[in-house]
Amino acid sequence: MTGTTEPLDPLAPLTAVDSWDRLVSAALVGTSRRAVPDTPDLPSTPAAEGAETLLDRAALAAVRRAAGYTPAEATPVAPDAPDERPEVGQAATRRLEGILAGRLPLLPEWLELAAARGRRAAHSSVPALLDQGARDSRLRPALAAAVGGRGHWLARFNPGWEYMLGESVPGDRFDRHEWEQGSPARRRRALAALRTTDPDAARELLRGVWPDLARAELRRRLLEALATGLGPADEEFLEHALDDRGANVRGLALSLLTRLPDSAHAHRLRGHVREYASAGDNGGLRVETVHTRRDDIHRDLALAAPQQQPEGKNERSERLWALVTHAPLDVWPDLLGTGPSGVLDAATDSGDAELRDAFVNAVVVQEDTAWARAVLEAIGPRVSHRSHAHTRGAFQLEKLLDLLPVEERCAHVQGVLNPGVGLERWGEMLRATRGPWTAALSEQVVRRLHRPGRGRDSFGYREVCEAAAEHMPPEHLAGLSTEPPFDDTADAYLRLRDTLRFRLDMHKEL
Repeated sequence: MTGTTEPLDPLAPLTAVDSWDRLVSAALVGTSRRAVPDTPDLPSTPAAEGAETLLDRAALAAVRRAAGYTPAEATPVAPDAPDERPEVGQAATRRLEGILAGRLPLLPEWLELAAARGRRAAHSSVPALLDQGARDSRLRPALAAAVGGRGHWLARFNPGWEYMLGESVPGDRFDRHEWEQGSPARRRRALAALRTTDPDAARELLRGVWPDLARAELRRRLLEALATGLGPADEEFLEHALDDRGANVRGLALSLLTRLPDSAHAHRLRGHVREYASAGDNGGLRVETVHTRRDDIHRDLALAAPQQQPEGKNERSERLWALVTHAPLDVWPDLLGTGPSGVLDAATDSGDAELRDAFVNAVVVQEDTAWARAVLEAIGPRVSHRSHAHTRGAFQLEKLLDLLPVEERCAHVQGVLNPGVGLERWGEMLRATRGPWTAALSEQVVRRLHRPGRGRDSFGYREVCEAAAEHMPPEHLAGLSTEPPFDDTADAYLRLRDTLRFRLDMHKEL
């Protein structure tokens, strides 16, 4: 019958085209159950029996198949674009290999130094760096600069590296073909490139494709591009995104709108604060439970639509947290007739730890330096952020300190870490103080590490050593004694010296 295939008869005469298949079939069944088939199309083999004969003939058939292979035609792979930046030297490349093998906390510093020197990673290092970026998304922007065009080129051939296709690098130019025909990652990169030169055109491109983006993750990733060049003209589109069916999309739209303090959305949030917050009789801040079923508040705070069942504690807490976090901070001094420090005092006097923590979160989200100073002053040397680690608003020391200029940041930490502060608090503050530290702070830390009378706080001493190893400029290695000051923490002290020596060499090589 036309279109059918006749079953293979194992006893049918052999032909040249099916010898290999018959040998495989006999091997699967076993020569004890099926005789080795004849292979007249192959050269003769020495007289033998059973499995030995089968293997000899299979070897001949395999050689014939390999020798007769005809390559298929393929389009040559286009090479990557040349990267004009010089490659780091061999010593720096070996240093990077050592970092990837066992000193990963130093990788961000290596990447930052290479970028500052205008150099790129060696091509031989690119696959390992791309693997690391697949495991740690925080490194991806710095990795994109280090691997350059070679990294983006290689990422096309490995699904695990596809994330790199969406990472922007300086000098990117908008490519319409990538925008119209590229993968989601390439489209995001193309849109981000256009935002750097023509934010309005990029927004209109996104507006045009928005209704056809079925997956919420695609909408969110493209919406991230609006963070570049964000301005009042983006407000209308972001307001539209507040109605998106994807919670992550709504949350991102809210985050971007929070950076537009003069928007209509910001004024509505100020109105919600005035409606629910007031000064308490005891001088504290009173914020009534936002237990409304009003759709407008849920929309403005990017929350899920209100439900009909009775509200729980978590639902009320979520509204309070979102309102304080995203309402412009300037509404609170106007409401209470005081400055940022007074507002924070009033939040503390309210007795509601979550309200106070929500203000800290608001300062970090809105990146307000004046408020960061007030929060850090309120924390002082007394309150440890670890004491509130069980709450959502655990003091975010590192992010708060990052809002201060480097000199001011280090000076603040110097003032907090007076001789009466315990070593555990020293370690906590220093871990949160991103480097490179100033010379004054570094010298203060070196003196503290050698000061007699450490007491029994070996844990705090180790914390200080680890923080100094990561953040202290490596040239301060010269100020450290070659012998550990204390026997029970000698290992931590020696690791500090070893890491500073490693980093000092790394700086010289780059």
